[in-house]
Amino acid sequence: MYYIKVNELTMKPINLLKLKPCLIAIIFAILITSCSQDTVKPQTTEQKPKTTQTASKLEREKYRSAITALNNNDLASAQRLFNEFIRNKPSLAGGYSNLALVYFKKNEIEKSLTQVNKALKLNPKQAQALNLRAQLYVKKGKIHEAKDDYLLAVAAKPKYMNAQYNLALLYDIYLQDINLAIKHYKIYMSLLKKPDLPTQEWVTHLEGTLKNE
Repeated sequence: MYYIKVNELTMKPINLLKLKPCLIAIIFAILITSCSQDTVKPQTTEQKPKTTQTASKLEREKYRSAITALNNNDLASAQRLFNEFIRNKPSLAGGYSNLALVYFKKNEIEKSLTQVNKALKLNPKQAQALNLRAQLYVKKGKIHEAKDDYLLAVAAKPKYMNAQYNLALLYDIYLQDINLAIKHYKIYMSLLKKPDLPTQEWVTHLEGTLKNE
């Protein structure tokens, strides 16, 4: 997905790289814990449970199958498997967050919002879920609500580059707060393993516009 911003000085469209929804980092792996400690991770690596409340081996295998289906864009299978997981483990936020992502990819906004709200009720600091809900708010035109969720996401997980980028983009395109846009673009770029030249060039352009004001 690409967002195009029009350069107001030249009226030439500038490729603002790809908007990084949560579609990369929100492919959640499960951390089997109690509902108050459930933590979502962006990779499919297991971690030791922090409590005695655990999922069975079969449930973990179904969860991995659901993630695989989601990665392969087999949304029907992913939806069915995450629903099964939620029925067995309704106190874990990860199932709801992933199901919300399934609905997001299907462009079923209200269903996605319902599921992500359930996830955040269980774990209010789940950064990936906050990032996803912010995306949903943008789609609904609720820009300030989106900003609030992005800010919560980066507060909960400062090195979460997708949320940093999305927050920068929101300040840039929707809120026209160039100073804050530059701040979060730079945080995003500082977290990258490889340079993002298009965004770097765009930040240089933005800094130039500020000097010319």
